[in-house]
Amino acid sequence: MAKGAASLNNSFSDAEAVFSRASTSAARYVTDSSTDNTAQLDESLMEVIRFLSTTQNTARLSLKTRLLVELLNYTPIILTASTTNATTRSRFHRLLFNIGLYNVELRKYMARELEMCSAVFHCLKVSLREQLGPQNMIDILRMLQVLSYEKGVTLGVWTNELISFLMSEVVREPEEEWMPYCMAILCNLASRSKSVCNRIKKSTSYKPFSRRIMALLVHDSRIVVLSALVLIGYLEEKNSKHGLLLPEHPRDFSMCFQRFDNRGHGMRLVVSDVPTVSSTPVLASTGKDIMNYGFFERCIQHTAELLVVLDPRLEESTKIYDLLLAFCSLSVLKPDVCAAIIKLSPTESRLTTPLHAIANTSAMSFEEAINPEVPLKALSLLSHLIKEIIDTRDRVVPYVSVEQLVSLVDSCVTSVIDPAKEDVAFTCRRVQLGLRLAEVCSQDEDVRNQLLPVTDAQLCSSIADYQLIRNPIVCHLSKPPLHRDESLPKWSVNGVGILLELSKLLASLKDHSRMHKEQYWRLLKDERLVPFLAYAIAHGDHEMVLNALVTFIHCSQVHVFPTKLLAELVASCSLEKRIRHGSTETASCQLSEENRVNRSSSPDVKFNLLRSTEDLSLKPPPNLDELLKRISQGFDVKDMRVSEVLSAYERKIAFIESREKDLEALVAAKDQALAQSEKLRIQYRNGAPHSSETDISQVRSIMQDCEGLRETNEQLNKKFEDTRRKLEDQVLLLRDELARTRQERESLTLEMEQERALVLAARTTADDLKRKLEIASASVVEKQNEIVVLNREKLELTGIVSILKSDAVAAAKTNAKEIERLHGDVAQKVATIEKIMRDKTDVQQKLEGRELECAALRDQVSQGESKLATKEKEIERLVMLISRLETKYAAKERECVEHSAELDSMRSKGQKTQADLDRMRRLREEMLRLADNYE
Repeated sequence: MAKGAASLNNSFSDAEAVFSRASTSAARYVTDSSTDNTAQLDESLMEVIRFLSTTQNTARLSLKTRLLVELLNYTPIILTASTTNATTRSRFHRLLFNIGLYNVELRKYMARELEMCSAVFHCLKVSLREQLGPQNMIDILRMLQVLSYEKGVTLGVWTNELISFLMSEVVREPEEEWMPYCMAILCNLASRSKSVCNRIKKSTSYKPFSRRIMALLVHDSRIVVLSALVLIGYLEEKNSKHGLLLPEHPRDFSMCFQRFDNRGHGMRLVVSDVPTVSSTPVLASTGKDIMNYGFFERCIQHTAELLVVLDPRLEESTKIYDLLLAFCSLSVLKPDVCAAIIKLSPTESRLTTPLHAIANTSAMSFEEAINPEVPLKALSLLSHLIKEIIDTRDRVVPYVSVEQLVSLVDSCVTSVIDPAKEDVAFTCRRVQLGLRLAEVCSQDEDVRNQLLPVTDAQLCSSIADYQLIRNPIVCHLSKPPLHRDESLPKWSVNGVGILLELSKLLASLKDHSRMHKEQYWRLLKDERLVPFLAYAIAHGDHEMVLNALVTFIHCSQVHVFPTKLLAELVASCSLEKRIRHGSTETASCQLSEENRVNRSSSPDVKFNLLRSTEDLSLKPPPNLDELLKRISQGFDVKDMRVSEVLSAYERKIAFIESREKDLEALVAAKDQALAQSEKLRIQYRNGAPHSSETDISQVRSIMQDCEGLRETNEQLNKKFEDTRRKLEDQVLLLRDELARTRQERESLTLEMEQERALVLAARTTADDLKRKLEIASASVVEKQNEIVVLNREKLELTGIVSILKSDAVAAAKTNAKEIERLHGDVAQKVATIEKIMRDKTDVQQKLEGRELECAALRDQVSQGESKLATKEKEIERLVMLISRLETKYAAKERECVEHSAELDSMRSKGQKTQADLDRMRRLREEMLRLADNYE
């Protein structure tokens, strides 16, 4: 392990050193294109090319490789410079091709941000002008093919010139060796941009070009046939229909699948990004025609077999998944495609099936897969395949092991969602697809029995609570449409899919588990689900909308479900879309609203409004002063909620501000009255000298009134200033108190969240302890049953041993008696022989007759000896059997002792676990008591 880590660090350091030298050389060359700098740049480029050639295809480079990105930033400048020689350009072509072939992120960066196609096309013009040879032309066109492979390639003025050149090369007779690359580039551009298709059709050479691509349908090169088919489909519907009616079309379509075999570096199959809506009947009739081809099923199987031999981290594997998922998105093709993949069985050359390969790819982690989309696409395809198996009323077990599916679901649904991580959106999609796979597998009885403990009700509740509490969609939709300025994070949209898939899973499991049924109804009755349904219906794709409508059908079973609120939220989402798109109706409404606000904010209207509300705002509400007095003197937290305290301060501040505005309006009115009186005084002063005494007295009285009003105004101004200063001081004090109260509120909220987390953790720990106790109890019962079985076997073995011992003793006694009898017979026969020998002379004539009898006796003796030997061997075998039985009996006794000890230890652990569970239960009750006291 240490050696592997050391080698990995060495490879990283080597790559950094190589890219550092190359970027430094490129920077020097850009500033000064001298001979030494050119030689140093060429040498560093060759070093980078050699390094990339030894790197595995699965080892991805990314934009995080800062030094390599610096080198790429210098590349367009160097390629378009007039001082760059052909050798340096050729090495840059090889370098860019090696980088762009497998490193998708860097290829997108070169095609979009750097606009590398323009610089490479400049190199093409230089190659044509200087006639640098066919290999240089092929290198440049191959590089253009790789760059134009990206959908977001930046088009420019160079595109028209390139299209003209490519069309002329395709039409040229005899065809050049780089013609397949020209076809591939045209195919990429036509599938990426509609303007390119219009440019091709408006060309003066379009008619010969159209006839040429129709003739190329019978070409020997697969990439030429594929490109011709794509161009026919994009350029003209008439040619497209004519091409589909050609007799060579089935063979050409078969070559589309055979193209996967020829995984050459320069000619890769283009799988275009399909629209997200699968219900568009684009391939409805074509799909039926495809299924009628005899080779279609075998082509699908041959394509799926590549998932077994290809590294799943390669881009080719990703494109195969894209192709199969595109087929599965069409209801016409899905059953046949899935059935063709499922039918594949292991062979001698391929020991596993594509279904197992897809399941193994689905279990890969994001770090292992490099591209997080790979395991997600494999999960989606696996769900389609398992659903097809279940829909055909077949069992899943012969195709995929239940343990593998359950383990895959467990790893997906228990993934931790951390919004702070970069891959949180992919994690949410993994959880969503894991729930979808669980819902599909729950239709199979074998899988469902093992799936219920994995996707228990507690886990489903935690998944739902996390989304209902932490997902920002709830807060986003609670705002008015005009105030929804911020964009939602991507993971929150995937969180909507998690809730919808969870509702489908609970609906599938509710008939098999009481806990899941309770969680199912609890989720449907939760009003926090309404914003998720509204967002899914208004902003979701076709799958999300379908799942949302299915969930709404389930929710309609609840009589108090807020359907009106759902309709309002969906309508607000539609209004939000119109606002974001800047519709004319919304703009006019906003303009009229602004005019109305401007009219209502004029000084005269303000003054009249203040005058009309002057009597109502003279005094604050008595309960407000009493409440503030209690707050200033101190109060118990339990007597009042924090929100009420904040609202009290806010009402007091609003009252003070309104009183201040009233005083300002009153001062303005007094100033206006003084100005009018001064104007009248000046008029009377400049009037006729023979005014009557009445007028003079009136003027004097007016002047006295003015003086009185002036004094009153001064007093009011002083009082206003004093009141204003007091109110400002009071506002500052209230704001300080408000800040402290908000801080206390935040601290209390934080403490409540911590206590809630502690309660959840304690509840989870208690559930874990309860689960462990149940497992321990089950294992104890299992061990007790095993001990009973072992005791029974022990008794049986003891009886067998006793029987064997008695049989052995009886056999030994029988053999001893037989041996004694045989020895007696032998002794008797010997005595008879001796008697016959003594009487030999007398019975010489009888001896010849007795010789035959002696021979028979000898045979009988030999037979007795052989029988004796057989009995001795049987005795030895019985003795060995007895010894083995005694050994087995001793082993069983030791195993029984071990099981007894293990049972004692598990009993002690169970007692300890029960004590811990009791302690946690008491702790939970105390915490609940504290929470109740706090409330």
